[in-house]
This record gives sequence, structure tokens and C-alpha cells, in this order.
Amino acid sequence: MPTSSPPHRSRLAKLFVVGAVVFAAATALQALVPHPALRTLAHLAFACFLLLGLAWLFRVLWVRFFWSVGRRLAVSYLLLGLLPIGLMALLAAVSAYMLGGFLLGHHYRDGVDSTLGDLETAAHQRLALDPRSDSPGSAAAGAELRFADYRRGRRVGGALEAPETWPEWLQAAQQQRHSEAGDELRQPFVALADGRISLAAVAASGERATLVWIEGGLEPALRARTRTWLQLFRSDDPRERQTTRIQLGTRQLVFRGLWVARKPEELAAFYQVSPPPQEPPGLWDRPSILWVEPARSLRALADGVETPETVTASIAASPRGLVQKLLSSSEQADSTAWLALAGIAVVLLEIYAAAAALAVFMIVGLSRAVNRLSRATEAVGRGDFSVRIPVRRRDQLGAVQSSFNAMTEHLQELVQTAVQKEALDKELELARQVQQSLLPEAIERREGVEIATHFEPSAAIGGDYYDVLARPDRGFAVVVADVAGHGLAAGLRMAVIQSALALLVEDGAPPERIFARLHRLLRSRPGERSFVTATLAMFDPATGALEITNAGHPPTYLVRAGGEVEELAVPGTPLGSLPGPPGRLAAVLRDGDAAVWLSDGLIEARSPTGELFGYDRVRRCLAGPPLHAYGVRDRLIAAVRAHTGSAPAEDDRTVVALLYQPPAASPRKP
Repeated sequence: MPTSSPPHRSRLAKLFVVGAVVFAAATALQALVPHPALRTLAHLAFACFLLLGLAWLFRVLWVRFFWSVGRRLAVSYLLLGLLPIGLMALLAAVSAYMLGGFLLGHHYRDGVDSTLGDLETAAHQRLALDPRSDSPGSAAAGAELRFADYRRGRRVGGALEAPETWPEWLQAAQQQRHSEAGDELRQPFVALADGRISLAAVAASGERATLVWIEGGLEPALRARTRTWLQLFRSDDPRERQTTRIQLGTRQLVFRGLWVARKPEELAAFYQVSPPPQEPPGLWDRPSILWVEPARSLRALADGVETPETVTASIAASPRGLVQKLLSSSEQADSTAWLALAGIAVVLLEIYAAAAALAVFMIVGLSRAVNRLSRATEAVGRGDFSVRIPVRRRDQLGAVQSSFNAMTEHLQELVQTAVQKEALDKELELARQVQQSLLPEAIERREGVEIATHFEPSAAIGGDYYDVLARPDRGFAVVVADVAGHGLAAGLRMAVIQSALALLVEDGAPPERIFARLHRLLRSRPGERSFVTATLAMFDPATGALEITNAGHPPTYLVRAGGEVEELAVPGTPLGSLPGPPGRLAAVLRDGDAAVWLSDGLIEARSPTGELFGYDRVRRCLAGPPLHAYGVRDRLIAAVRAHTGSAPAEDDRTVVALLYQPPAASPRKP
């Protein structure tokens, strides 16, 4: 189910609440102040409230029902695949009903024509004085006939209901019926003296003529001939069903009621006309096909005057009887046609069944693939990146599933990498803390000297090392070293150097021996070879004597009390590299002089344009009377940072500044 409400649904809910508030307010006002306007407002508010509530409810049900892709596909198939078939079937049924009605009307008109033909035959037989002239003929069986004889246009015998003079209008209509095909001429109904509907025909030969009409039994005769239920109504007949008239411009459409309310005796008479093959009659044998056939005029038999009434025929037939009429003309031809139609129907049904099976297969496959993708997405949302979708499709959804699997695999790798990185960061942090613990937290204050230090690693674990170590005699040693590289490996080598240096200096070993032991230590360790540059300065505060031993490290700078700078470059071979002796040099510090040791991270610091800080800038920055060790250090660090700007350090930066102030000398004023 969806986990969040769409914005439009929330808007509908808000409008629903607003409508409820307005309705409540309007109802309260109308109760307090009865007024028609307030009553109308309350009704309108209630209508709006009800419509908004129905719209909100419909939207909720719509979203909940169609949230599933499978349901959407199934409903789409029903709308596009099955609904048109139902509509086509309904259209086919309506078309079949209309065609059945046209067929019933055709049979009805043929029955009327056949009956008129029998009447003409009876009139000619009467005119020829045929002894069978009183018989109505086979087509008019069950009908009672009446005759009238004429000579020279006057009635000379026969029924008294016949007109006194010869009905020339009927003779003209009969002649026209044989030459033209008009509805009015094909249905020449006449009205008898008592208003009953009848059919009439004439025959003439020389001065003699005969008129014949059906006195009774017209409807049974037409039913027997057409084998359908048939009733004739005049427009003024109270039995006629309700009539609906629709005016479209100058044309009026008249819709008369059908024979729907059937009486038991009428049904019994219908089943006598069209007997069912079994009792009780089934749905296929019931009179369910109804039709109305109107006649446009009705003339009085007595004088030929057209009456204001019209004649309507109500016709009914069963589907079985209608099919029998369709198949009765030519059994062999109809059977062949029906067999061909049945074969085409079977082929079309098979095609539709195959298409429906394919559509169901596609809907089920798509729905299953989307459901798998949805469940896998939910699992990823819960943090399970190991979920994978089995890819069996070779279409766009299969490509999406493959992409999803690749995405989750990458996410899993990223998560594992992040976990490993987090663990490594913790280890690096621990190593950095260990390295920081190896560096002196604070330089021990010694009489006659002021020492300031600075250490800025370029990585989590730096490769520089500095310390001030006490010697067994009255002096101390200043150590500044730089291990090649950065990171954990450089930090571990630096820890080894620190431990060895601390032990060797405290034992009172000379500098040459110390560097020799460190060189052998670095060369003897397995793995990647690495070298270390270092400066070891032995200082005696009592005399100011400074003995420098250098193994490939940058120069030591002496800043005299007057501000002059001396660069003590002592060539030497780095520890752990090619064998060779370190460089040595001796100097003497006087009152107010300063000594500065640094790593190459300051000298090689680059500006944003790539220019190195260099030795010259170091000398220029250090120039000037060294009032305090901290001032010398800070002046150098500030110059380097101004040179590099905001760029991070590319290499470790280490500075140790020592200001010599022997106890015998008085402190200088800044």
C-alpha cells in the first residue's frame, strides 16, 4: 500500500474539512436566525460538503485499488480487450433485433399481398360464375368473405354493405398495386361500416364486375400465413398502446407501444400460431422479438373516403421462429452459409482465445516482475543491500531488474567500503593518538634556554619527529627527523626512530654511534626500504657549545642577537639509504642567540602558483633580533602560511626554535 498521501488527496481532505465547517456554521446561523437566505446557504453548504466527501472517498478508493500495477493492467485489459467485445455483442444483438423486425415487417407485407392476391382470385372466380367462387382460397382460409355484383356500374346483387356504385377508387388502387411498389398501395386496408379493418379486391369484365372483401377473420388469416402473432389496430382503437411523438423540424417521428403486456389467452394463441417444440416453452420460444408496421391510410369501403384514422400492425415472433424463417428458403444454401459462418466464428474465437491467453500471460508476467522489484526496493529501504532479483526476462523490465541488481551490488560494496573506511579511520585515529603520545606534549623548561616548537602533519599520521632529550651529563639533545613518506608506515618507522633515539641518547652514546645504530636498524627491517633525514644537536647550556650531527636533513639556522642569520649546512647521508658518514659541525651560542631547526615541509611549501617557499625566504623571515623563541617560530610559520594561502600542507611541517639566555646574563628587555 502507498506509504504517503498524494498532495491532491490532502487538498481534497482539506476542502472536505472546510466544507464541513461552512455547513456547520451555516446550520448554526440558520438555527439562531431563521431566514430563507440562510436556509438556502445551509443547503448549498451541505451539497458542497457531500460532493467533496464523495470526491475524497472516491479518490481514496481509487488510489488504494489502483496502487497495484497488476490491477491497473488487468483493468486496462478489461477496458481495451473485453469491454469492446461486450459493446460489439450488444450492438450485434440490437442489429439482429432490428434486422429481425425488418424481416417480420417483410413477412407481414408479403402476407397482406398474398391475401389480396387470393381475394382477386376469388373475385375473378365469382365473375366467371365458378362454383368455387364462395371459397376464399387456401391463403384466406378461416376468413369469411362477402361479395357484391355490379353491372354497368350499379350493384345488382350481393351483400348490402357494398357501395351502391362501382368503387372505381379501389379498382385504380388495385391496378396501381400491380404496377408500382408503394407502402400505401401494398396495404390498401378498408374500413367496414362498423369500423372493422378489412381487405378488399375487385374484378371486372365488360359490363360486369365483382367486389369481394373479408367480413371476419382477417387477423387469423394473416397469422396463419405469416406464422407470427399479428394484431391490427386503428389509431382510435382503445386497445392500441401508448404513442410517443417526437418533432424534428418538419418531420414527426411516431413511436407506438409494442405487445409487451401479454394476456394468457394471447400467449396461448401465439403458441398455437408458432408451436414450441417442448412444454413449457423456453426462452428461445417466447415472443421476444416485437415490431410495429404502420399503414398510412384507411378508406371507407362504402364510399372510398379516406378516414382520419390509420392502421398499425403489431407483430411478435420468437427467436426460433425467426431463425426458421431465415433458413426456410433454401436449406442447402443456408446450411452452407451457416457452416461457413460457424467456421469463421470458430476461427475468430480461437484467435481471440490465443490473444486473451497472451494478454493474461503478459499481465501476470509484468505484475510479477513489478511486485518483485517493489519488494526488493522495500528491502533496500530497510538497509538490506544483499537482496537480488532473479532475472529471467529479456525485455525492458529485465534490463531494469539487472540494473537494480548492479545498483544494489554497488551499494553493498560502498557500504562495505564505508564500514572498512570507518574501521580504518578508527585505527588511524588510534595510530595518530599513539604518534601524538610519542611527541612531547610540552618541552621541559631548562635553565638558560627558551624552546618553542610547532608540528603540523599533512596527513592523519605524520612522518616528522622532534624531541628534546636529556643527556647523562649536564646538557641535552635536540632531535628533528623526517621519515620519507606519510601515513601509517611512516608513523611506525618514526616510532622506531623515537624509541631508539631515546634509549641511545639517555645512554650517553656519541652522535656518530647513534646514527650508525639507527642506520643499521633501518636497513635490517624487512619490507619496503625507507630512509630518514635527521639532525641531532648536542647543546651544553653552561658553555653554549652546540655540536650538530646531520644525516641529510635541512640546514640549522643560527640567529644572532644582532639579527644576523647563519645557515649551517652540514652535508650527510640520510639514515637507511646508502652507507656513508653523517656530517658534523660545531658552533657556539652566545647570550641572545637563537638556533632554529625545521623540516623540509616548510622549505618546499608551495604558493597557489606553484612557487616554493625556499631557503632564501627562510633566512629573510628569521632575520632580526630574536627576542623570544616563540616570536621566531611564529614569524616563520606566519610567513609560510601567507605564502601558501588556504591550501593544505603537502608535507609535514616541524619547527624547533631555541633561544639561549645563560643564567649569568640578565634578561633582555624587548
